[in-house]
This record gives sequence, C-alpha cells and structure tokens, in this order.
Amino acid sequence: MEFLKTKYQRDYWANVILGVLMIVLVVVLAVNFFIAIRNSQISSRKEFLASQTELVSRQLEKEIYRFEIDAKVVRNFIDDEDMDAEDYRQEFTETIRRVFNSYPNLIDSVWVDFQDSLISFEMTPRNDFIRRTLTDEESLDGKLTHEVVGKRDIDLLFFINLPSFTVNFVADYYLDPEGAKYLVMDEKIIQLSGLKSGELSFPEETTSEIESDVELGLKGVYDLVWQSEGGEGSGVAAQYPFDFGQLKEGASLVFLLKTDDLNSGIYSTYFYLFAVLVLILGGTVVIFTFSLNNNEKSRRQLEKKSNEIADLFEQQSLLLQELKGFVFFHNHQGKITRVTKEVERILGRNLEEFQKAFQKDSRSEDVRRLRKYILSAVQKQYPHLDFEYDYVRRDGKKIRLRIFEKLHYDESGKFLGGSGICTDITTQYESRNELIQSENRLRNVIENIPDVISIYDNGGKILSLDIKDHGDFLDNSKSLIGQNIKKAISKSQRDKIWNAFENSRMTGRIQTVEWKVKIKNVQKYFEVRFFPLDNSLMMSISKEITAQKVWEQGLIDAMNTADKANQAKSEFLANMSHEIRTPLNGLLGIIDLLEHTNLSEKQLQYLQIIKTSGNSLLNIIKDILDYSKIESGKIELTEEAFNPADELEKVTNIFLGMTKRKHIKLSSNIDEQARAWFEGDREKWVQVLLNLVGNAIKFTPDRGQIFIRLRAEMLTETAYFIHCEIQDSGIGIPEENIPYLTDPFYQVESSSERSFQGTGLGLAIAKKIIQIMGGDLEIKSQVGEGSVFSFQVLLSKLEDQDVTAKEDYMGTASEDIRLGERFPLRILLAEDNDLNLELMSLMLHQMHYEFDVARNGLEVLSALKERPYDLILMDVQMPILNGLEATRRIREGSAQSDVMIIGLSANVFDEDFKKAMEMGMDEYLTKPIRLSILAAKLEQAHIRLREKLIN
Repeated sequence: MEFLKTKYQRDYWANVILGVLMIVLVVVLAVNFFIAIRNSQISSRKEFLASQTELVSRQLEKEIYRFEIDAKVVRNFIDDEDMDAEDYRQEFTETIRRVFNSYPNLIDSVWVDFQDSLISFEMTPRNDFIRRTLTDEESLDGKLTHEVVGKRDIDLLFFINLPSFTVNFVADYYLDPEGAKYLVMDEKIIQLSGLKSGELSFPEETTSEIESDVELGLKGVYDLVWQSEGGEGSGVAAQYPFDFGQLKEGASLVFLLKTDDLNSGIYSTYFYLFAVLVLILGGTVVIFTFSLNNNEKSRRQLEKKSNEIADLFEQQSLLLQELKGFVFFHNHQGKITRVTKEVERILGRNLEEFQKAFQKDSRSEDVRRLRKYILSAVQKQYPHLDFEYDYVRRDGKKIRLRIFEKLHYDESGKFLGGSGICTDITTQYESRNELIQSENRLRNVIENIPDVISIYDNGGKILSLDIKDHGDFLDNSKSLIGQNIKKAISKSQRDKIWNAFENSRMTGRIQTVEWKVKIKNVQKYFEVRFFPLDNSLMMSISKEITAQKVWEQGLIDAMNTADKANQAKSEFLANMSHEIRTPLNGLLGIIDLLEHTNLSEKQLQYLQIIKTSGNSLLNIIKDILDYSKIESGKIELTEEAFNPADELEKVTNIFLGMTKRKHIKLSSNIDEQARAWFEGDREKWVQVLLNLVGNAIKFTPDRGQIFIRLRAEMLTETAYFIHCEIQDSGIGIPEENIPYLTDPFYQVESSSERSFQGTGLGLAIAKKIIQIMGGDLEIKSQVGEGSVFSFQVLLSKLEDQDVTAKEDYMGTASEDIRLGERFPLRILLAEDNDLNLELMSLMLHQMHYEFDVARNGLEVLSALKERPYDLILMDVQMPILNGLEATRRIREGSAQSDVMIIGLSANVFDEDFKKAMEMGMDEYLTKPIRLSILAAKLEQAHIRLREKLIN
C-alpha cells in the first residue's frame, strides 16, 4: 500500500473515494428524483382531472338548472292571461330567441301548441332565428324533449341536444392537448373533444367500472392501459357523475390525459442536467466542500443578525406609530441630541424647531416646565420620570402628553443625560375622563332609582341588595345577602324566576319576568329584569308595577263591558229588525197584492198612503242598521269593476219622477276621465249618491235647479280620486248648523213642526262610507241660496277598459200578468210562519204558480225524494231543521243537489248573506218580500233552467 503512506496520499484518495461516492449518490438521487417527479406529475394530473371534471360537471348542472328556470319563465309568459296576439308575435318570439342565445347548441327547436296551431322556433347553423307554423306534427321518436306544464291549455315543448350542448360547454375548460373529454349517457361513452377517433379505446374492465360508478352515482379516477393503432398507451381518467336537471339523469363527464409521454419528457429534460452535474461534482466536490460549509455558516449567522436588527427597527417603528409617540435623547444640559421623526406628527413642529426650542437660552414655557420636572427628579436621584401635562399645538389643538424618561448617572452619581418617549394620550385621557363621568352618572342613577337592585353570582347567590323607598318591603333584606335566590322566593314562582335568571345568563340578553309577592297581606307586583354584568356576575332591577296592574285590570274590565254592551246592542238591533220586518213583510206584501185588485180612486189614494208609510218605516230600519254596522266597524268594501259616470246616470234616472213632479231642472257635467272603468265598491258609491242626490231634491223647492259635476283626478298610474259635487238651489243651511249635519240623528229643525221628515242618519252614513273609501265630505251652504255637497273617493283604474257593463236583472214581465203560464216552474215553498206562508201563497197564486209547501228543513228533504223541483223558496229560520242546514245537506248529498234555492229571511246583515252563500244558496231575498222583486227572481230562475237544459 505504497500509495497510502503519506498523509497527502491518504487525503487524496479519501477525497477521490468521497467524490466517487458522492457521484454515485447523485446518480441514485437522480433516479429517485426521476421516479418521484413522474409519480408527482401523475398524481398532479389525477388531481387536476378530478377537480376539473367536478368543476365542469357542477357548472353544467347549474347551467341546465338555469335553463329550466328560463323555460319556466317562458311558460309563465304563456300563462299570462293579459297576453294578446301581438304580444305572442313580438315579445314572446323575442323571449324564445333569448333562451336560444343563452344556451348555444342546447335547443334544436321549440314547439308551442296553441291547440289550433303549432308554432316551431329554430336556430340555423348560420344563427338565423326562424319561426314557422307546422302543418303536420313531426315524430318525436329518438328525440330528447322537455315539456313545461302550466295553467293554460297550451303545450310548450323544447327539443334538447345534450351532447352538442356539452361539447360546446366543455370547450371553455382547458385540457392538455394530449387529453380527451367524454360524456357517459345512456350506457354510451360519447367523445366530446381531444384525441382523434381510433387513437384509443377504453378497455372493457375500465368501461364496466366507469358505468358501474355512474350507475351508483360515484365519482372515480382510473389508470388506463390500451392498445391502439400506434401501439400500447397509458393514461389516467377522471369521472364525475351528474344530472342534466330534470332533462336527463345518470350522466357523467370523463376527462382523460395520456401519461406514456411522461417518461421520455422527463428523461430528455433532466438527463443532460444530471450528467453535467455529475461531471461538475466530480471535479469540485472535494475541493469546495469545506469552504462552502464555512461560508454557509458565516452567511447564516450574518443573516440571522441582520434579521434581528431589522425586526428590532420594525418593531420600534410600529410601536411608536401605535403609541402615537416619539423617542428623544438629551444631555446633562437639557439640549436635545437626537429625536425621531414622529415628533412632527405629534407636536406639529419640525425637527429643527423642536431641537432649537431646547437650546440653553430658550424662553418656551413648555421647555421651562419640563426642565423644572427633570431638575427636581435629578436632585432626588430618581432613576426615571413619569408625568402628564397638556400641550397646545400650533394649530390650536389641545392634546394630552405623557412623558416617560430614563435618567442616566455615572458611578459617582453625576447626571449624564436622559432618554425617553413622549406619547399622545389624548384619546385615552378623554376616554378615562368619560369613564369617570359615566361611573358618576351611573352611580347617581342607581342611588336615585326607586327600584330594587340586586347583584348575584352565576349560581344565584345574592351578593348585594339595594332597596329604597319601599318602607316595609323585605324588612329582613340584610339577612338575604349570601342566600340563593331560589330560597328567597316562594315555591309557586321559583321555577319561573329561576328560568328567567338562567336564560339571561346563558344568552347574555335581558330577561323580564313578573313577580307577585304579598307584603303584610297586601298583594304587590314587581317587574324583574335580569341581565349579566360580566362573565361572573348577574344583576336584576325590580320595579313595582302594582298600580299599573290595577289600571290594566280596570281597562280590561272596561273593554269587556264595552264589548258586551256593543254585542248586546248588535243583537238587539238584529232581533228588532227581524221582529219588525216579519209583520212589515205581511203589510207591504198585502199592499202589493191590493194594488193589482179592482180599487176605487179613493181606495188607491188610501193604499198609497199606507205604502208610503211602510216604505218610510223600512228605510228608517235600513238607516239604523247601516249606521250600527259602520259604528261597530263591521262594514266591508267589496271590490268590483264599475263605471262611476254610468252609476250616477242610473241614480238620476231613479229620481226622474220626483224632479218632474216638482219641476226641478236636474243637469250634470261629467269629465271624460270619470267615464272610465274603475275598481271599488259599487254599492257604497250608489248608496252615497242616492243619499246626497235625494237630499238635494227633497230640500229644493219647486222649479229649482240641481247641478251635479263629476271629475277624476290622477294620483298614480292606477290610483284616482273621483270628485263629485252636488249643487242645489234649495233652502240652504245656517252656518252654525253645518258642523253638526253629519252627526247621527241631527236635525236642523228639531221641533215637531219641522217641514222635512227624516231620521237624521243619511248624511252620517254617507260621510262614514266616504271616509272608509278614502275620501271626505265637505258641505258649503248659505240660507236662501242653496247648498253644495262635495266629496271624493279613492278608486283604482282598470288596466283593461274592455269591460262589459253589469246590469241588475229585474225581469221583463210585470207581476200582474199570468207569469206562471209564461215562465212555468215546479216550486217548493219552505216557510213555518203562518202569516208569511199565507202572504207567499197569495203572491204565487196571483202570478198563477202551483207549488208545494214544507214547514221545516226535514220536510224539504223528504219532498225532494218524492218529486223533482225547479226552485225552492227556503225560509232561513225554521224549526227542527233550519233553511241553512237543509241547504247544506241538499248540496252535499241530495239527488237534486243542483236545484236552485232562493233564501228568504228578515236578517239583513252582511254576515247573514255570506253565510247563506257559503251554505249553497243561489239568491237571498230579505223581508219584506216585494211582489215585483219576487216576479223578477222567478223569471230569472226559469231562464236559468232553460239555459241549463240547452247546455
């Protein structure tokens, strides 16, 4: 071993062997590096494919979901009943076109079947949008369709091309040029983009695995090896299942990347690099190992020190910025030797001004004060100085400064100078003062609150109890301190109060509970509010509410009393109305019958007086009931389409006979806008007009004049005020009486010899109705010159003005002819009252109708089983089984469940009418029954029966 004798040789061969080992190690590392990179890239491609496939699938589902929503929008467009033919030609076509453009290649065509025509919409390859009418319906075999169902009998059908849409959609997502995209649908793998057809085919086992995962709804990543025309290949594929919304379920996207090019790519990329590195390492590894190691150690130490210094400076700068302060240094004479730049921001003076202010001959009051503080501290050999004082900046702003200074001495105790930090503590100082003031305010509030204030720990232990102005309340309050709140409260209220305590502690919110306690046999009430003070303490404020509870109970009792009185009044009015209308029914009914008998002129005159008196009594009852309903808030507005101008003309026609008898000139001026169709309560509008126009005619003397003006004022596109003004040349009203005219039962002439009769309720009812309809009534009058009654109501103008006028059908036949022969009906009369039964019998016999009689609801049901009827005149109130229940049973199970039923009742409230309609009655006549009205209803029943037989 001659070559190992010297130290140099040993070192040389040691270095050679070390270099060879390092080269071998580098080669081994290179191979492992190659394998690691290859595996990393394959893993990276798998993750990329999986995430990309999932992203595309989810986005595709969202896009299909958005399409389904847009399809429903198209459906809603079709279902809009306000659409006309022009809308279908323009807006509907444009809507379909937007759907085509929003989802390229998804829709092949759209069919809209209007039952009488079939319209097709298509987009050509040149993006030409075509709408055409199909003469023959094409076959749907093999085509994927999406039908959107709606309210109207119009079919909407979308022909869908999911593969074409998917090709277009996935094209926006990047994939390696050596990759491919597939769609799995209907157990088929459809290539969307990427490799040319025939370059690869999925192995059967991989295809089976993919189809199985798709069927189970599982995503997956697969390693592939295949044989193709170019030889054997390998790759990875990622599959993510999804649904095309409601169009198609059980689909999946498959993204594929080839991996057989990784080996050659990595080899060509890194081989030469590693070869060069091996050569370099072979020549330099031994020479530079130790020097590089030492240099690395030196560099790390230097970097560490540099980082520490940089961190220190950064921390100092951040600290000064956060503290809003600056650092200063001065010598034993007080001259500033160094100061940081933050002084300009804090004191508003630049560095030069600040240093000049601390010269020996400085006259600054602030400097003199600081030197006085420092001199006093130096004389007492204080190690540091800490104080605050106010400083006024140059801009006039007053700030609070805190100075903390370290005083430096030598070994003999001689003062060398100082260094310190000056900070702006204005915000903290103001907050501190505000906190002190808040504490003082809170202390004053607590000391002056007459309520009981208690403090507890979280377990409910009473730590403090403050009771003021309660005298004999809790005389042993001091003994309660230290006890648990559960023991201080009676068992009956313990759980309620403890739950409030716990809820407040757990939620951190105020919990309020009522506490009832007896103090010297006197029941008292307290409102206790629990809330947390902090994490460990709870507080409660107990306010005595005994007087409030007594007042509340009194208010409740008063309200109950008022409700009972109001209910009793309503029941009384309803009963009185029923009892008065029952004999009045016989009176007015007999009058109607007598009118059609042979009477002398004198007898007719007497009969007319009786009839007028009966009608007046009936109107008085109606007025009283109307005002009672309005006063109790039971009146409701019924919305329907009507023309205010037409209704006004109808009202004036009603009074045409009166105006002719008194030779009154009645004229009107109607604005064109008021002739439009509006939505509101027609009956209330007519009732107001009847009242006001009737009053004008009544108080206008013979040969007088009445002028009516009607106009519309637009508030918004649909909201209008309808103004009506009724001006007469009547007797006029004294000015002092005008404010009371709308009071109930008020009469200008209250004596028994007054010229004009009436209840005094008409104007009161009219004003209430006008106010309910959103307007107000205004009255102007002068004695001897006449009066002007003006009002306005709020109505909604209809968008569609093509409305057919609704007329009240009153019949064409007069009641004095043989109505039963012209309009024959099989009638069943259900009535238990002998007087009413006799009256109805006379009326029907006079009109030549034959009928059967039932005395209660059970007899009605039995009669329906015996023979068929066209009409039932059903009294509502009957013994054994009333008319409402009998009607319900007929509608639910009778063989003649569709027979027409007209209810007869003396009850005239709206709820009575609604209840009758809910039970199934077709019409509802209120007593007294007038012969003309009954004749019209019988004629109407015959016409309805005839139309039913024709249909």
